[in-house]
Amino acid sequence: MNFAQKYCTKHTIPTDAYEETVLRITLRPAARVIRPILNLNYDYFAVDRHFIRRVGLLTSLADFNGEAEDFVQDPRNRDFLHRTLRLRVSRRRLRSLVRETLKDAHN
Repeated sequence: MNFAQKYCTKHTIPTDAYEETVLRITLRPAARVIRPILNLNYDYFAVDRHFIRRVGLLTSLADFNGEAEDFVQDPRNRDFLHRTLRLRVSRRRLRSLVRETLKDAHN
C-alpha cells in the first residue's frame, strides 16, 4: 500500500478526500488564513496538489526528498506568493505526516 492508501485507512477517510484533507492540514498557517482569497485563482494550489498527489504514491519515506526537491524546483512554485511569502504546503509537515503514517503501518 502507498502513503495515500495508508493515510486514508488510518484516518478512515475516503480515498477521494485524500488530496484535499492533506492539503488542508499541511498548508502553512498564513496560507490557511487567506486560502479563500488564494482560491480565487483557480489553479493557485495546483503545484501543491501535484506534490501531495506524488507523495501519495510513495511506499517509503526514503523517496520523499526527491519529491520535495521537485516541488521546490517546479517553476509554478517560484512566484512571489509561493516562494517569498511561503503561501504553500509545508514540506516539513508533509514529511512528518508521511513518516508517522508509514511508521504506524509497520507496527
